[in-house]
Amino acid sequence: MSDALLARLRGAVGAGHVLTGDKATRRFRRGYRFGDGPVLAVVRPGTLLELWRALQAAVEGGAAIILQAANTGLTGGSTPDGDYYGRPVVLVSTLRLAGIQLLDGGRQVLCLPGATLDRLEQVLAPLGREPHSVIGSSCIGASVLGGICNNSGGALVRRGPAYTEMALFAQVDADGRLRLVNHLGIALGDGPEEILQRLQAGDYTAADVGAGE
Repeated sequence: MSDALLARLRGAVGAGHVLTGDKATRRFRRGYRFGDGPVLAVVRPGTLLELWRALQAAVEGGAAIILQAANTGLTGGSTPDGDYYGRPVVLVSTLRLAGIQLLDGGRQVLCLPGATLDRLEQVLAPLGREPHSVIGSSCIGASVLGGICNNSGGALVRRGPAYTEMALFAQVDADGRLRLVNHLGIALGDGPEEILQRLQAGDYTAADVGAGE
């Protein structure tokens, strides 16, 4: 089963972006303070469509999935913790998915899974705005997603809790099938492939924003 799953993962993202073995995967498997364990593979998709196809392969291959951005967190939530999963672990690194799109002249931002706080600072600075969080780990690549998940500090102290208004996400339904849920509030089409490719390319108009769910 593991060989077949690895073959599918390589087909989804390219062989060069599927890492296996202790040495190649170490920096992804180990957390800053704690968290360490074996993985079947570290997968590094370069597009949202590649991410979707890698997730499909992992779900259909019966693997446990750990999604990781910058791995700068201190809670151990983005690394394996021991060898207790009872099935292969696929760790998906989103670092190559680093796009940031401004909406409504910068009143809102749409960040892909690997977007960093440092880059968001750079994008917002000309608009006289700051990210939800300006923290020490920004300079070592902390992600926007991680900052939202952990409700982190810095500039947040002046502004109150950070939160995500809209999101596009994948979930496994009751029948074990992977589904794409578009709650971005942006009309991007119907099927997963169309939605993800249009989103990645910024292929939507101002009229599409607010026209979705």
